[in-house]
This record gives sequence, structure tokens and C-alpha cells, in this order.
Amino acid sequence: MNHPLEAPLPATLAGMIDRLDQQRRSGRRETGDAAGSLPTRRYTDPAHWQREQAALFGQWPVVAAHSSELPAGSALAFDALGVPIVLTRSAEDGRARAFFNVCRHRGMALVAAGAGSEPAQAKPCKALVCPYHAWTYELDGRLRHRLHAETFDGIDPAMLNLVELPCDETAGLIFVQRTPGPAISAAAFLQGLDEHLQWLGLAGMTVFRKVDRTYAANWKLTADAFLEGYHIRVLHRDTIYPFFADAFVVNLHAGPHQDSLVARRAAFEAFEPPRDRVALCKLASPTQLLFPNTFLIWHPDYVSLIGMFSPAVDQVRWVHTMLIPPERSGADWTPHWEKTFRLIEQTVFQQEDIGTAVAIQRGLASGANTTMQLGRLEHEVLRFHRGIDAAIDGTLLPFSAAPTESSSAPPSAAP
Repeated sequence: MNHPLEAPLPATLAGMIDRLDQQRRSGRRETGDAAGSLPTRRYTDPAHWQREQAALFGQWPVVAAHSSELPAGSALAFDALGVPIVLTRSAEDGRARAFFNVCRHRGMALVAAGAGSEPAQAKPCKALVCPYHAWTYELDGRLRHRLHAETFDGIDPAMLNLVELPCDETAGLIFVQRTPGPAISAAAFLQGLDEHLQWLGLAGMTVFRKVDRTYAANWKLTADAFLEGYHIRVLHRDTIYPFFADAFVVNLHAGPHQDSLVARRAAFEAFEPPRDRVALCKLASPTQLLFPNTFLIWHPDYVSLIGMFSPAVDQVRWVHTMLIPPERSGADWTPHWEKTFRLIEQTVFQQEDIGTAVAIQRGLASGANTTMQLGRLEHEVLRFHRGIDAAIDGTLLPFSAAPTESSSAPPSAAP
């Protein structure tokens, strides 16, 4: 699906494309200013994990679902943040909302979560009905009905609406915050990256397949792997490296978030300024980090939406949603997508990226290393961890005004 040509290319994305062209012409990679190191206890220390849970997963908006997963007149359970949450979309106003998935009567879950490794799917409904005593709530959270309401003497029903959570939607993504609080703006949170996602056409995609699994690795180990192209040549030698240039990447910072263009070999063979998403994805794979834990990876004809959640210090809950163009969602396309999904999820992600993270976690638990050493091609990993530190100590807030970095001032270059 080509993006409409009348949609203007965001200036910040155009600047990234220009920098990619400069790398192609000069043969020089953009790097950080200096190498650095990380203490390994960041991945093994329960106290550090607890601070991340409180400051990051407790206070920051995170992506709960793609918009297509929540049709009008439906509810979707979401529990990856460690508390029961339900997303709803009323047919009346079409607005996405989030509540604790907790009946105000006796605390029963209103909508069942996924079973085992099977991801939850939206349930068509006109209201939320508790399976314990049939207390019923509108999709906007208001209490509609109590069985034998006359027996609840002196209890004001107006105080028994569902507990609402901050929730907003932009560019095809539904964000929710685990802790009750004031309303949020997803567009403001993304600090300009929503324009990139809108130009790329994220909202128009639809779900083909979704997996939800837990692995024995700290969540940041899988995140680290998506923040540098240094490993592609070796780890992905026989799978995706034949399609990519060796560690040619440009990065754009939008507050704590990041957009990257990971150069494909085609960019070094014939560089034609792209006018739409399809043309851009032939030159490079756009990859967005939506801080703290969500990645979008744009393949030539589909998108991987990945949430990396943290149920324990040595576990990552990996939620991968494969998004495809709706005009290619028919039965005749199913064999193609099945084959594609097996390659990316089971081989590239599970066997290579996640398998490496699990092996690293075992290595860190041995105590052999007290620090990790990172070179200038891994500078974005260091930046990511600085962002986590700043969020924990309160100097980085979800809606702090941090301007998008100018694409005219790239990092250092190296041959």
C-alpha cells in the first residue's frame, strides 16, 4: 500500500533521508562521540528492576494495542503492565478508553485475558457484564445495572463507576498509563514522531498475527538489540544481513523516543529520493523506539509492532503484532504472510535476537562480567539507558518539553 503522494514528507524524516544519502556517498557511518560501559547489575539487580517498575511502567504511557485491534463496540483485556486493564471503544463516540479490569462490587475481572500464550482478542459487546453477579457497565465506564440493587442500602451508585486510566490514541496506536491520573495526549507524548507514523500509514494497517510469550531475559536486553546495527552482520548473517548494509544507520531523537533508518543494500546500489513508504522501505528499514518499551520495525511490505514488558528482573514478556496492508489480508495472501511471519518471528526474533538475550542473561548471572563494553556504533544503547536513569530519578518526565534534535547536526562519522 503506497502512502498517498499528496501527504507531505515530514521535514525531520526528509532530513534523515538526506543523511542516509550522505552516508551512501561518503561511505562513512554516523557514530557516537565516545565508547562507554554499562554495569551488568542493570539486568540482574531486583532493586533496580523495582525502580523501573515504579518509574517507567508505573508512570509512563505505553502502547497497549494497535487501533485495529479494538473495533467500535468492543472490549480488549490487557495485562502486560502487571495489573488487569480493559480497553473499550464505544460505538457511540468511537473513543478508546482504559479502565482497571476490576468490577467495583467484589473485584472480579470483567473481561477474560488471553489463556496461556494465546493473546487476548477484542470481545464484541454493548456493555461489560461481570461474570460473578452480573453487575453491568457501559463501555464508557458508567455503572448501568446492579442485580437486586435495592439491597445495597446507603451505597451511592455514582461512586461505583469503573476506575478509569489515562488513555489516548494517535497514528494507529492506543496508549495507556497504568496509574490513574489526568488525561494524556498521545501526540504530545510522541513529540513529533506521530507525524512520521502518520506519513508511513500506520493507522491504515491491520493485524495478521500476534504472539505473546515470556522468555528468560531482562527486557532491556531485547531492547538493546534493536538500538544498534552493529550486530546484524554477524548474528543475522544467514537471515537478513544479505539485505542490509553493514551498520549504516541514522537516528533522530524526539525527547526520549527515537526514529532510525537502517540502510538496506539497495540504498547503495541506486538511491532515488523516496516519495512514499514503499519506496523508503526499499532503501532502509524505519525503526521507532517509543520510550520506554515499544518498537516499530518497518519491513518492505509489513510492520512489526513489538512491546517488551517486564514481569520479573530476569524475564521479558514479548508481544509481537504483525501488521499488514488491509488490501493484502485476503485468503489468497495467507500463505505469503504465514511464511513471512515464520521467518521474522521464529527465526530472526526467537532464535537469533531473543536466543541471544537469553544466553546473555545466563552469562550475566554467572558474575563473570561486572560491566558491558559498548563502542561508538552502539551509542544509542547508552542513550537509552541514560533515559531510563533520568526517568527513575525524576529528571525525565513523560511530557517534558524536549525538542526533536535537528537532522542537520548528525553524530560523529567513522569510516
